[in-house]
Amino acid sequence: MLVPGHAHVSHLWRYVSGPLMVLFAWDVLVTAAWYFTQSQWSNFPALPLTLFGTAVAIYLSFRNATAYARWWEARTLWGAMVNCSRTLVREARTLVDDRSLADEISYRQIAYVHALRLHLRRQLGLEQLTGLLSEDELDHLRNVANVPNAIVLHTGELLSAAAPDSITRAAFAKTLAEISHAQGGMERIKNTPLPQQYSVYPIVFTHMFCALLPFGLVEQLGFYTPLGSTVAGILFLGLLQSGNDLQNPFEDSVNDVPMSSMTRGIEIDLRDGLGERHQLLPFPIEAGVLK
Repeated sequence: MLVPGHAHVSHLWRYVSGPLMVLFAWDVLVTAAWYFTQSQWSNFPALPLTLFGTAVAIYLSFRNATAYARWWEARTLWGAMVNCSRTLVREARTLVDDRSLADEISYRQIAYVHALRLHLRRQLGLEQLTGLLSEDELDHLRNVANVPNAIVLHTGELLSAAAPDSITRAAFAKTLAEISHAQGGMERIKNTPLPQQYSVYPIVFTHMFCALLPFGLVEQLGFYTPLGSTVAGILFLGLLQSGNDLQNPFEDSVNDVPMSSMTRGIEIDLRDGLGERHQLLPFPIEAGVLK
């Protein structure tokens, strides 16, 4: 995630520099053609281009709002996961008499959030769960499609067997249901891309507008057309790339929801609750990015 106050303009420049260079070269070509053929140059109607640009801007705004809603929902679901993790461990330590089981639930929840992060990023890495789960369970998880779901399922079985009464079992069931609800919401975002109308058409319309823009500017700006068209292109290409970045919040990119940081935070909280002397620290911000 790009952190406000730390991110630099270079991040945006890396995204739009390629298309912007192509646009600038195209602007120079159109300007040169206008310079050598002014007498034959036909007036390009300004009104259709203005209306087209307005429509593209509105379209990009709606698409970006939808993309940001997906990103913000993903962040909200991870916030719920942080709260549920703390709640589950607190319930285990206060409602179950077996302290060794309560400690095991803490380690299992740490393993669960790390497994969920890997699951959402389509990464392999069960070795990261070593020491948190038994070797037998790790062997079983190697043959499971949805590793975090399998972990929380077994956690529920352990808590149900250890609960002293039905009221306690209901409390555990409610917290585990909230965990499953949050995971399901994250998987829905991960597995449901934006419709083609929101993912492909904005790219086509934005580049088409940028290609037509110098034709509408060259008679008024003359040799300054590449400058004026490029400035407008930065705005439209930046809006386009912003939506592209936010629509998939679990892709392990600089615009990702900072899952590594949040899972580290959960692990620190739960290990502190166990009274461990660990050396874990929150993830640092590197080059304006929080992972």
